[in-house]
Amino acid sequence: KTLNDEELEQLFWKMSKADRHHSLEVLERTMEHSNNENLLKLSLLHDIGKSISEYNWLFRIMAELKLLTNRKAFDYLNHEDIGYDLLIKNITDPDVSKYYFDNLLTEKNQILDKTDF
Repeated sequence: KTLNDEELEQLFWKMSKADRHHSLEVLERTMEHSNNENLLKLSLLHDIGKSISEYNWLFRIMAELKLLTNRKAFDYLNHEDIGYDLLIKNITDPDVSKYYFDNLLTEKNQILDKTDF
């Protein structure tokens, strides 16, 4: 219901089950602070860049600790930039990708920063 756009829903369903679950948790926490439609969409889509590969929990930890330096680790650590590219390539509404860029890549939205854990 929050995404209410087939293109966005397709991107959401490409994420792993764990990342979809996490995004739903972020959505619930975000709803406690805001009802801004774009921010709610962003809370569901903030990790879409992780959908380009499978990352198990051990890999994620090792990548975050910089114990892995391969391309896959680089992609994981830069998943927000990859998510923006996915939006540009896969959706027709430029407002969504602009909001993603402004509130995640340029400067992380204060509410999302508090709710994305």
